[in-house]
Amino acid sequence: MLEHSGQFLYADLVSGGANRPIWSRKQIEQVIGYILVAPLLCWMLVVLIYPIFSLLALSLTNTRIIGAPASFIAAENYVATLQSAPFWASVARSLVWLLGNIFLGTVVALAAALLLRQSWLLARHARVWILLPWVIPTVAVSVIWQWMLNTNYGVINIALQHLAITSAPLNIFGSRQLAMVGVIVANTWHWFPLSAVVMFGAMHNIPADLYEAAQIDGANSWQQFRHITLPSIEKVLFALGLVGGLWTLNVFDTIYLITRGGPSDATQTLPVLIYDTAFKGQRIGLAAAMSVVAICLLAALATLYARIAAPKEE
Repeated sequence: MLEHSGQFLYADLVSGGANRPIWSRKQIEQVIGYILVAPLLCWMLVVLIYPIFSLLALSLTNTRIIGAPASFIAAENYVATLQSAPFWASVARSLVWLLGNIFLGTVVALAAALLLRQSWLLARHARVWILLPWVIPTVAVSVIWQWMLNTNYGVINIALQHLAITSAPLNIFGSRQLAMVGVIVANTWHWFPLSAVVMFGAMHNIPADLYEAAQIDGANSWQQFRHITLPSIEKVLFALGLVGGLWTLNVFDTIYLITRGGPSDATQTLPVLIYDTAFKGQRIGLAAAMSVVAICLLAALATLYARIAAPKEE
């Protein structure tokens, strides 16, 4: 028996009596690995793959109510979806919702992460309390922002009038022009702490020697941020943009709790439209087809983002 690179190799038997091992150590380790991963694969099969196939099957029927008789109608729901003006209008609103959240959320989170890096006493306390908005339930966040932006007694409206920025209260959630801005601000406030903490962790790993060398060379704060901080956290920003973008496009609860897609469908993004189609319009088969098309659009958008924004390998 010969040992080579951690594996046991056996010479060919020239005489009977000895038994050749059936598996090598590497093969045994692979089998053990498959056994350990099997429960996770089974769980993914139950919670991911099976629902997707069920959704595909449902989208090919004219199901109106769960449990009611339905018939196979092939691709009629998909044709209706692709020809639906409200569907494409909701896609456009979803893109506005996505871009608004990504822009505002990134700016606020980046500014917060930079402040958390400071050595001030307030910054040290903020590192503990910054996650508070993130841990608040969405229902509570929705109620808070409805109160703060209320036309009659909202603190933000009162502040705007005291500062002479506006002469009259703004009915933000009742305005087609301002409702989307209001829900974007509320959603950003809820989720920016998580991004800020991730960015802060990435910035914390940047060697201090780089900043010291830049200061010796005469670089100001903006130049240090542009040429050291941003390139160092580029991969983190890319990951946050990808995961956060997909997460944002699937947000339903914040919008529905605050505006229910209104006023006049001004905040009716794809998740809200799918919900309304399924449970208000009682067209579950059509809603399933919309969901499948939405999944395809999300996959295409994620692929496009990955090709355009992926950090270049050095």
